[in-house]
Amino acid sequence: MAVRSGGEARNADPGGVDPSLVSIGVVTAITVETLAVRHVLDEVVTVHLDGDQHPYHVGTLPSSSPAEPHVVAVAQQTRDGTRDAAWLCGHMPRTFESLRAFVMCGIAAGVPSDDPARNVALGDVVVATEVIDYRHERRVDGGDILRGVAQQPGAVWMDADHQVRSDEMLGAPPWLPALEAAGDPFRPPRPPGRPRAHRGRVGSADLLLRDRVYRDGVAGELGLLAFEMEGAGVAIGSQLAGRSWYMVRGVADHGDNLSKDDAWHPYAALAAASYLRSVLARCAPFAPGRHRQRAGDGLDPLNAIADALVGLRILRDEQQRRAVLDLLPAAIRAQIPENSMGRLHIIQTVTTLERYPQGLEVLLAALRLALGEGSAEFAAAERVLRVNWRSR
Repeated sequence: MAVRSGGEARNADPGGVDPSLVSIGVVTAITVETLAVRHVLDEVVTVHLDGDQHPYHVGTLPSSSPAEPHVVAVAQQTRDGTRDAAWLCGHMPRTFESLRAFVMCGIAAGVPSDDPARNVALGDVVVATEVIDYRHERRVDGGDILRGVAQQPGAVWMDADHQVRSDEMLGAPPWLPALEAAGDPFRPPRPPGRPRAHRGRVGSADLLLRDRVYRDGVAGELGLLAFEMEGAGVAIGSQLAGRSWYMVRGVADHGDNLSKDDAWHPYAALAAASYLRSVLARCAPFAPGRHRQRAGDGLDPLNAIADALVGLRILRDEQQRRAVLDLLPAAIRAQIPENSMGRLHIIQTVTTLERYPQGLEVLLAALRLALGEGSAEFAAAERVLRVNWRSR
C-alpha cells in the first residue's frame, strides 16, 4: 500500500503508522466529528493512498494489550445519510485489506424525558445496542407498518462496553477525563452537568429531525433513546462486507426546532470520541492478517461462509431460502431478522446461529434435508462451513 502524500497532525512522524495494519474503520458524517476523533487518536497522520481518492486519518488507539494498539483509519462521508455510510463501509475494505470492524462515531439527537433517570441530556453519550431504520415502512390501507429490522452490534464490542459500564457503576467513568481535559475548541456553550452514558435503541433514517411531536411519537412507539442519520447504513454496509460494527453518539440536540443548532456539536462529538477510546482500550487487538481464511481465497470467515451459501441454488431464491429456514428449530428461527436482501439475510442467519452451541449442526441438518446428504453441493458447503464456523 503506497502512501502518496501525508501530513503530520499530532504526535507523529508522517511515516510512523503503517496503513496496511488498519483493523478498524471509524466513519464520521461531518467535519466536527472527524476533528473530535482525530483529537483522541495517537500518532495520527493524514494520508492519501494509491488507487483511492478518499483522504484518511490513520492513527492508533490503546487496546487491552499495551504493546499492540489498534490501528484506526478515520473516513468522513462525502455527504451525510445512510446511503453514503453504507457505500463507505463497502469501499474501505478494498483499500484496507486488514480492516475487521467499523465504528460510527459522532453526534445525535437525544430523546429528553421529565424523568431524570431516563432523560438523555445535551452532552450525554448514547451507545446503540440496536439500530432501527424507522423510515423503512410499508403502507397498508392508510397505515404504516415498520419493515426495518433491528441491527445489533458485534458481541466483542458489547463485551468491552460492559466493562466500561462496570467502571461507571463504581463511580469512575473512564471516558470522562479525556472529555474534561478538552481545550477551548470543544467546550460546550454552558457548563454541563456530569454527562452520562445511555445504552439502548437508536433510530436511524435519512431525516434531519426538528419536530418534537414526531420525535416523541416514534421514540415512544419503538423505545428509542436517540435519532441519527447514518447508523442503519453502517450496520447494513458492515454486514454485507462481513465486518462487525459499533456505534456511539454524543447528544448535540433534542431533535426539535428549539434546540437544533450547532452550539453543542464540538462537545458532543468529543464525548463520543472519548467514549470510543475507552471502549477500544478494553478490546483485544483485532489481529489484522491473522483471521481464519478459507484456503486460497483471502476472505474472512463470515464472507467465506456467505459466498458458499449464496452459491447454493436453494438459497438464491427468496421463497426457497425461507423454505430451508423453516427447517430450523422454531426458537432459533424466531431470532433471525427478516430481510429481503438475499446475501444480508444469509449473513444474519449465520450470525444468529453462531450464538448457539449447536448452530452449525442445526444449519447443516437443514441443508442436508434440502440438498440431499450425498449431493456434491452439500459436501462443498459443509467443508466451507466447518472450516470457517466460530461460536460467538
